[in-house]
Amino acid sequence: MKTSLDINKYSALHVYESGREECVKNKAISLTKKRYHLFHYVISGRGTLILMNKEYKLEKGMVFFIPRETDAIYFPDHDNPWTYEWIGFDGEEIDELLSSLEIDVMNPIIIDRNKKYRKHFDEIASREINSGAIDLYMVGSLYQLFGEMLNDLGGESNVSHSKITVKLAKDFIENNYQFDINVNDIARNANVTPNYLSSIFNKEEGMSTKAYLIKVRMEKALDFLKTNRFSVKEISQMVGYQSQLYFSNEFKRYYGKAPSTYLGD
Repeated sequence: MKTSLDINKYSALHVYESGREECVKNKAISLTKKRYHLFHYVISGRGTLILMNKEYKLEKGMVFFIPRETDAIYFPDHDNPWTYEWIGFDGEEIDELLSSLEIDVMNPIIIDRNKKYRKHFDEIASREINSGAIDLYMVGSLYQLFGEMLNDLGGESNVSHSKITVKLAKDFIENNYQFDINVNDIARNANVTPNYLSSIFNKEEGMSTKAYLIKVRMEKALDFLKTNRFSVKEISQMVGYQSQLYFSNEFKRYYGKAPSTYLGD
């Protein structure tokens, strides 16, 4: 499958920027307020963050958080300057996720005790460095990062890793049902295997990934039919079916009636 996706449609979670920097010892950054949040992961060395007039000493394996619309100053250690990767992010689900992580302007440090977070920072930074663009794989890696962080809370959060993965898959389906996508495409964009995705989909939604894709397509098709503006053939293509006959059979199996019976309702 090859499609041109508008990453800005993914309002639940969005990556705005990312990168990697090996700092020289005298480089200090005075960050002006941004409209999105920032995570920095310290890969090596040491440094200092000043946030809300409080000073934090940071070293390898620590993540520091700078909230949206917040001023901050951070700088490397003189003798052992840090290297870090960063992600700028926001979205409709972010406040809930950050609350679940108990991270905010007064508690901005997360420690990567199990050494699982860096790979997600690496994936996101590397994709932007190599392609120069934000893509859906970066959003998927960010969901995975939040999932790892939530898992490290010992299951205390009400937002589980599986819920995050299913939400990412549902977002992908909702925004791409009109294309020739399948379960493998959905799982790949959620960074999991098709079997694992269908397993957690059944647990969270009471149906398989394929069944949910069909559900979305059938509901969209019914909406289009009721406008009485499109033919059955046009609608079959609008919801991702290349064959009108196959679409009609799927529609009748789902609703118990042929799509033509809904025209003009």
